[in-house]
Amino acid sequence: MGVPFADQGPMRAEEFFAFTAARPDEEKWELIEGEPVLNASPSYLHQKIVRNLTVLLDELARRAGGGWEVLPGLGVRLSDIDVPVPDVLIRPDNRLSGVECADMIIAFEVLSPSTADRDLRWKRKAYATLPSLSQYVVIAQDAVEVVSYDRKAGFAERRLQSLDEELDLPAIGARLALREIYRETGLAGA
Repeated sequence: MGVPFADQGPMRAEEFFAFTAARPDEEKWELIEGEPVLNASPSYLHQKIVRNLTVLLDELARRAGGGWEVLPGLGVRLSDIDVPVPDVLIRPDNRLSGVECADMIIAFEVLSPSTADRDLRWKRKAYATLPSLSQYVVIAQDAVEVVSYDRKAGFAERRLQSLDEELDLPAIGARLALREIYRETGLAGA
């Protein structure tokens, strides 16, 4: 029996960024409670929904004339050992340098089987600690179902399950039709 390695403790954000800089661009890593987590490759439906969200929100940002921007796949530093990466986020429209922000206004996660538990439990609680976050939105990819948690409502759950409903995004003065979020996914005629 060899000598076991001593536990080095949780990975810190700076170590994490150095680690991910050496990884292939197509890998999506997050730092969760000091542990680097590699996410599985997203499914076709996951990517269709992310694309729909990004296109819809980008058009709304242009019409709004600035003030906020839409970004997919950017890390959000919540602490020195927590840097999750939402599928899509909205943040103030100002220049960033690097691979992270700490001023996210709205976070969107498209549920995947491998991340559903973390997205619904850990990320919901962790994102709520970010003072700038006003809303967390979780979108199912296997059914028409969107769950929104709004800071003004104490992060109480609001569930939408019809293509005829609209997701209210009060922090940016916008509404998104579920029909458009799920466009071309084949879900319930979308």
